[in-house]
Amino acid sequence: MYFNGDDCKFCNGMCCRYVTIDIEKEPRSEDRFDEIIWWLFNPNIKILKNGHIWSILVMGKCENLNESNKCMIYEARPDLCREYPPEEDGCHFDSIKRLEGTIFNTAEELLTYLAVERKKEWAKKRLEKIRSIKFI
Repeated sequence: MYFNGDDCKFCNGMCCRYVTIDIEKEPRSEDRFDEIIWWLFNPNIKILKNGHIWSILVMGKCENLNESNKCMIYEARPDLCREYPPEEDGCHFDSIKRLEGTIFNTAEELLTYLAVERKKEWAKKRLEKIRSIKFI
């Protein structure tokens, strides 16, 4: 997707409503996924999987974004803000759904992926247990 600097004029500041933190190594073990599942119990955390790259999405509006979705410190904003998004990635405007990859919003979504796509038996058992507890 191509990004034009003028695109920001029509945006709702979506890129100012979350922070991504790369997960150092692709998770593979049950213990590693257990930690990610724990993160997903926080409603402000989502997980992005793009190929072999996994990232934490921490949802929250930047304190410098005003009611009109304009940066109040635009001229003094950090370099990271100035360089985002990379031109080759383009703007995702109004939704994180436009990010490339799969977004897991809940532990159940991640466990379903692990049980179905990766055929992890432990994930299937944990998913069944969580679902049975929720409906007691």
